[in-house]
Amino acid sequence: MQLSRVTALITLPVAAMLVLAGCSTPSAPDAKPTEKASSSATSKPTSTGSADGEVTEPGAQVGIDEPIVYESQGTDGVTALISAKLTEVTPATADQVAFLKTQFDGGELDGYDITLIRLEMTKVSGDPVAFNSDATSFSPVDADGEKVQEATLIGWDECGSESFTEEFDAGAPITQCYVAAAPAGGKAPAGLMYDGGFTDPNPYDSFDGDPILLIKD
Repeated sequence: MQLSRVTALITLPVAAMLVLAGCSTPSAPDAKPTEKASSSATSKPTSTGSADGEVTEPGAQVGIDEPIVYESQGTDGVTALISAKLTEVTPATADQVAFLKTQFDGGELDGYDITLIRLEMTKVSGDPVAFNSDATSFSPVDADGEKVQEATLIGWDECGSESFTEEFDAGAPITQCYVAAAPAGGKAPAGLMYDGGFTDPNPYDSFDGDPILLIKD
């Protein structure tokens, strides 16, 4: 299954839009993305990050509710340390799947199982980051650390992402939600990959570096 970039703009009751990123008709349950897969989960070092600000090393792997710490680089040279932890990896309900399928008239989600993945972020220290966001630095993966298809939604209250807020700057956590789509009968989504986003230099890059994996046990 080759990752593609398909964008669909659809009016929802909340006047938002639904964007389906990287989904195409599955060719077989065991089809794999073309992106460079990270090394096997069993070979990953454990996290050295903690809420006191120690940055997590590239290649680390953590489980549910185990935090990583990374440096977020925003616009105008803004930098801050962010703590993030995987909190939930849950199959979408039948009603949620039915809703998602109504948003596309091309059957893009046919043959896929849908999983909702939630990530909690907390600011540790650094510059004000309100109104910035680095939710796209995380991508759904399977238990082997291989990327799976992702549906990106804007305006869906049941699973959405948000920018950093002024309350976030003051220490309040926010939750980002990711919608993962995997071929039915194939490897199920199991967590998230942190690939460093636009960090420069970026030792976490999924092509040229070693990303961090946040994967449920």
